[in-house]
Amino acid sequence: MLLLTFGSLPAAQADTPADLPETGTVEQGSGQHESARQTIESDPAHGETTAQAEKSDLQAAEAAEAAEAAEAAEAAEAAKIIADYQSAIDRREALAGPFDPELSELTFALGKTLQRQNRLKEAIQAFRHAMYVNRVNNGVYSLSQEPMLRGIINTHIQLGLISEAAEAYQKLLWLHRKTYGTDDPRILPLLDEIGQWHLRAYNARGHRDDIYHLNVAHGVYNRALAITAQQHGEDHRSMTGLLYNSAMTDYYLDRHQKKYANSWENTDLLSERFQQARWVADDPFLSKNYFQNGRRANARMIDILEQDPSASAADKATGYIKTGDWFMLFNLTGPAIDNYQKAYRVLQQTNDTALIAALLGEPKMLPRPIDSAIMETESVLTAQTTSTERSSEQQETPMPDITEIVTSPSIPAAYVMLAVNISEKGQPRKITTLSVSPEGGDGLERRARKTIIDTKFRPRFDNGQPVPTEALPVKVLIQ
Repeated sequence: MLLLTFGSLPAAQADTPADLPETGTVEQGSGQHESARQTIESDPAHGETTAQAEKSDLQAAEAAEAAEAAEAAEAAEAAKIIADYQSAIDRREALAGPFDPELSELTFALGKTLQRQNRLKEAIQAFRHAMYVNRVNNGVYSLSQEPMLRGIINTHIQLGLISEAAEAYQKLLWLHRKTYGTDDPRILPLLDEIGQWHLRAYNARGHRDDIYHLNVAHGVYNRALAITAQQHGEDHRSMTGLLYNSAMTDYYLDRHQKKYANSWENTDLLSERFQQARWVADDPFLSKNYFQNGRRANARMIDILEQDPSASAADKATGYIKTGDWFMLFNLTGPAIDNYQKAYRVLQQTNDTALIAALLGEPKMLPRPIDSAIMETESVLTAQTTSTERSSEQQETPMPDITEIVTSPSIPAAYVMLAVNISEKGQPRKITTLSVSPEGGDGLERRARKTIIDTKFRPRFDNGQPVPTEALPVKVLIQ
């Protein structure tokens, strides 16, 4: 990938000589410049170029005006819809009373509209009102409240109120348990969703008090594994994803313990939060050897995949790769490369070169304990890779690096474009800054380079062997 930057010409190369008097008059001897100017202006090609430039500027201005008009029309339409909902709610309440079931539906729809218009605090009030009316009509334990609770969760996340979102998730889990029971397999999808969300929420900050997120994730995965084993058996394929997420939780716990040795002791806030999630963790943190716990979870995942005759080569290879990634996060390059090579040998049997290239054909960034920035790798051969354009392997990975909804309503504008050399051991080596936006941003380049230095990579493989990669494009989005 070649990036060319074109700036303004230096004064010595500009059309007008740099030594003209400040009055702008032309001394004798510069007639040739005037003659050249007249020649250029009389050239039809010059006139055509000027006309094209003027036309382009006009089209850009018209497009901007059209965009502004469309945005204003959309805002006016949204305001009208909101006003119509509010009028309908007032009329229905006057006609049928404050607890009419239809009010719950109308108020929920109002909340969704307010949320889309970024009127988030009003949206939360609408969702809560809708849930209150719903509970009056359908009962405290009715699952018909779930859409309202999810609206509250998502809106809290958009506002950056992660603790409030976590509390709403706990209420949603409580609702499912009351409806189905503590050990019913129907709560498994929600347990996994909550576990993944808490890992992403921790990954977004990783502060001392964020140990709460890891406590909840630790508990829900223990519970989910117990329910799955009871329902399907210890060796069922449905255990594999839960085992990997459990191992990732152990990785984050290990890193947190090393950084904050006493993070779960004598903290009133944590004690209060632990009580909310106590049911999911009967023995939280009794054993603090998280590395061994995670290693056993990965070994169980691999054993299940190897023994399952219905597991495809891609399934087994993905299990080896995930295990390799996990070892790489602990800087255990030997076991990591060994698992990657096992995956390569399994994939070779399929003769699926596209799958091999997707999984092992280019370096992959691995999850980090703390995200100081959001990163995207960009393919040299294709268009820029966005957070939604992932390879098949990345889509299956339960623990993404970060999601923008955890940290902010939108991706920040500031970014640094880097070219990074990755060694055959997955270590970032030479880091070259290609561009910084906005230019001159205070500390952006330093933060971006620090982020890359602290990042682990899965190396690229060629013919079954790890090989170095030069100038991997990495875009670091700075929060």
